[in-house]
Amino acid sequence: MSAALSRLAPLRVAKFALGGLLASLLASLFGLSYNTSAGVIAILSIQTTRKQTFALVARRFAAFFAAMLLAFGCFSLLGYHLAAFGLFLLLFAAFCQWFGLQEALVMNTVLVLHLYAERTINLFWLRNELLLLLTGAGVGILVNLYMPGAAKAIRRNQAQVEQAFRDILQRMADRLLTRSKQDYSDSCFAPLEQQLEGLALRARENQGNALLSDQWYFVNYVTMRQHQLTVLRRIYDNIHRLDQVPEQALSIAALLENISRSFHEHNNAAALLEQLHGMQTAMRDEPLPQSRAEFENRALLYRILYDLEDFLQLKANFSASLTDQERSRFWSN
Repeated sequence: MSAALSRLAPLRVAKFALGGLLASLLASLFGLSYNTSAGVIAILSIQTTRKQTFALVARRFAAFFAAMLLAFGCFSLLGYHLAAFGLFLLLFAAFCQWFGLQEALVMNTVLVLHLYAERTINLFWLRNELLLLLTGAGVGILVNLYMPGAAKAIRRNQAQVEQAFRDILQRMADRLLTRSKQDYSDSCFAPLEQQLEGLALRARENQGNALLSDQWYFVNYVTMRQHQLTVLRRIYDNIHRLDQVPEQALSIAALLENISRSFHEHNNAAALLEQLHGMQTAMRDEPLPQSRAEFENRALLYRILYDLEDFLQLKANFSASLTDQERSRFWSN
């Protein structure tokens, strides 16, 4: 997350400076009073993603008309005194809280303060405040239309994540056939979890910046991999509890190696699930264990096999949920 934020920080700072300056200049050219307020509006309109910017601007416009109406009522009733402004703040804050428009509270209060300072509410000043809002919000939207493409970074992170999964699966296959698990730690999971969190952040930003296309694929992909990581932690715990290497461990280790070799974004896991189901049937038909130790270790292997089924089914469900358009767009290569 910190890497992504540091990458975006210089760009956002530049947008703040450019947007604030441009909006203030335009408001001055339009002959608007309090023209620097347009610059402030532009700065406050620049959000992390394009969709967030559009949504924020829409909420501020909705709150603007309510603010003007409440200001007109309060100032008409009590005059242009602090008591009237205090009543406006109380009512407008309650309105914003009730309708989830908290982001619009400060900016529209600043616009109402212009009316309070001028001691009048007429069409000229209402027009002035509306144009300040239009200018600032418009420049904020315009400046925030530029967002660097995230597809290459997402694909690069995906490749790293999938390689980490392959390494973990191969390590599990090796450790399954090793009687001693003393040096088998879970240190491999924390780095992968951090990689997935970073990829999830990029995927959400990418979705928030996609105005004309659907980018939920990457968000859903990361969610699926995060659920798979949870399953791998369960498998690790069961492997760590094994104190023998039963005969059945050979076939499960072979399955883990096969999953590792074929682990890829475009694999629908159908063939792997078929192989796993065959192994489940074969294990049910085997003779019963002859000792308590053999029973406990075979039970752990059986649990590992069913966890692997959950692991593969997550990918199969993800693959089945894809639309034809998503398959063509994201799996074409």
